[in-house]
Amino acid sequence: MSMSSTTSSSTASSSTTGTRIDPITASVLQRRVDAIAKEMAGMLMRSSRSPIFNEIGDLVTVVFDKHGNTLAQAEFAAIIAFGAHPSLEFIINYYGDDVHEGDVIIHNDVYSGGNQNADTGIYVPVFADGGLVGWMAAKGHMADIGGMTAGGYDPNAKDIWQEALRIPPVKIVHRGVLQRDVWDFIAANIRMDFVMEDIKSMIGCCTVGGRRLVEVIDRYTLETYEDHMNYILESSARQVRAEVGRWADGHYYGESWMVSDGFDSTKKYKIACEIEIKGEEITFDFSGSDDQAPGITNMPPASAKGAVRIAFLMIMAAGGINIPTNQGLFEPIKTVFREGSLLNPRFPAATVFGNQMCDEVVECIMTALSGILPDRVTAGWNKYLCTSTHGVDPRTNEAFGTLTVFQRTGPGGMLGTDGWDALGFTGTAGQMRAPDPEMFELTSPHFLEYLEYLPDSAGAGEFRGGMGTRTAWSNYGEHQHGVTLGDNVRHEGAVPAQGLFGGADSGLNEITVTYPDGREHLWGSKEIIELPSGTRMESISGGGAGYGDPRKRAVAKVLAEVRDGVLSREKAHDDYGVVIADDGLSVDQVRTTALRA
Repeated sequence: MSMSSTTSSSTASSSTTGTRIDPITASVLQRRVDAIAKEMAGMLMRSSRSPIFNEIGDLVTVVFDKHGNTLAQAEFAAIIAFGAHPSLEFIINYYGDDVHEGDVIIHNDVYSGGNQNADTGIYVPVFADGGLVGWMAAKGHMADIGGMTAGGYDPNAKDIWQEALRIPPVKIVHRGVLQRDVWDFIAANIRMDFVMEDIKSMIGCCTVGGRRLVEVIDRYTLETYEDHMNYILESSARQVRAEVGRWADGHYYGESWMVSDGFDSTKKYKIACEIEIKGEEITFDFSGSDDQAPGITNMPPASAKGAVRIAFLMIMAAGGINIPTNQGLFEPIKTVFREGSLLNPRFPAATVFGNQMCDEVVECIMTALSGILPDRVTAGWNKYLCTSTHGVDPRTNEAFGTLTVFQRTGPGGMLGTDGWDALGFTGTAGQMRAPDPEMFELTSPHFLEYLEYLPDSAGAGEFRGGMGTRTAWSNYGEHQHGVTLGDNVRHEGAVPAQGLFGGADSGLNEITVTYPDGREHLWGSKEIIELPSGTRMESISGGGAGYGDPRKRAVAKVLAEVRDGVLSREKAHDDYGVVIADDGLSVDQVRTTALRA
């Protein structure tokens, strides 16, 4: 039942026919397809019911060609976007020729190409000129998808059946006719009625996306469209191969650590990556990672492959290599995930935490390549920690579910650039939004007290890490529970993300829960707890790691941050060797020169 331990991207290239390729037409078509993906995402966010969709944007929309190659995507949550392709690969092989105009296929199963059970996908084939011409997909994090706990996040789960309703490819619409029995079966296993409304929104945006694609094909002809899109995929692959070919051949190693598996809060797991560069090919081999965990802290190969692609795109973009996000980008990449390991667990292992392990995968890759691409890599991002809460809203007596992702950790610094403050999770690369505070309070029974930058949280460096945040909120929901999903929790003995070239390591995280009776509890990184009405949560989210010797940081930058109140005089002195004068507005140059010497 498990996926192959060795996976590689589909070959994007295919020879064109006799059509003469016009680079301007190719550029227009590429942007038109990209616009379709973005229009679909906008429709989905504006028509959906769940705040996870319409406020946070924990979703993606993708345009594929008829072979399942990615042509364009609106990647609010990049880890989901790159997880959409393996699912479609399986769907195409599963149905073969049994795909028809008007079909709608739903899928979430991590053992047949899915990246996370909560990330459920809708796939719609597109037909023109009497044949299949492409696929539209919408995929997003459902507020509930069955399983033993509302929301699907439960660190006590030991297998996939406890986590969620497992949905292999199934048609919920066949030749334009809703399959009522299938629809009712899925609805019967989901606690929140609005989730089915969100699925309708996903079907709607894919339907409109398909119409837009047919309009493009009608305008340019199918042959012109297909030949120019193949040209774009081939061009992307050539550019990537040429860039990888400039990197030094060799073997490079990096590792990262995850702490706590939901059962043992102090257990440490190693995620390790050996990278081989050979000519224009690059292989990411994670065989050295620890064996799979007993609970939810396992990563399906589709999610792991997505994390590799996120890190690869970061490195490409840092070198000024701007290529449309399509299948050609990943044609030279090979990924290896050992069966039975954290990144390719054996069936029926639980895996709902897998997306969050993107932080460890990215850190592995950045550390491994820091020696040969020091101007491309980032220092370690503080591993993300967020909470998910579910219960009943006493204002409406209806069930609610939300992700409190306004808790934002800091990214790492890189050569020439400080880490972006409070960016958060590598798996969303800054694109998934924090909920608007007022909407958070309107759509769920919470009161947000404050959300602000955390002074002194950035890892010191010539280019410091991004700052983290501090947040406090309280709840008044009924029958409410909350679950944490993350890492780098201080009281669990977390291993901070690594600084590079003399930069300091990342900060750590902590959430303190104060119950109505005054009792306090330090919330673990993967722990489900009851949240009685009146419970208060206070979160500290640390900053990212630093890059380079802090004593080389520009004195003016240090002074400016002290003036702004985001850096203390003590940290300026101890970490950066900068002595702030008694007035707090200037630098004591003599003492600073002596200290830095």
